[in-house]
Amino acid sequence: MPVLMRTLAAVLLTVFCLVAPVAAAQSAPSTSQPPKPQSEYVPIDQLPPQDQLPAAPLLISAYSFVMIVFFLYVVSLARRLTSVQRDVDRLGATLKHTGKP
Repeated sequence: MPVLMRTLAAVLLTVFCLVAPVAAAQSAPSTSQPPKPQSEYVPIDQLPPQDQLPAAPLLISAYSFVMIVFFLYVVSLARRLTSVQRDVDRLGATLKHTGKP
């Protein structure tokens, strides 16, 4: 079962690494001319939409990736602890059965 989980995690990571840059590239506008340099500060809400950074999709995908990895780690840790608890219970039962303290 752990091999299946690792394979699934690797596939999800690969898909995420391939899809995120493509999605970011599609949302970013491509211009043929470089933008003119600014001589003064302009607030972002006054910039035209093509000059604003598409940070929201990247931020959401980064947080999603971290949460998925964290969830998979917790599931993996819980399974390993369950296995250790079974081994400890089995060892306790064996010690009671043999009568050793």
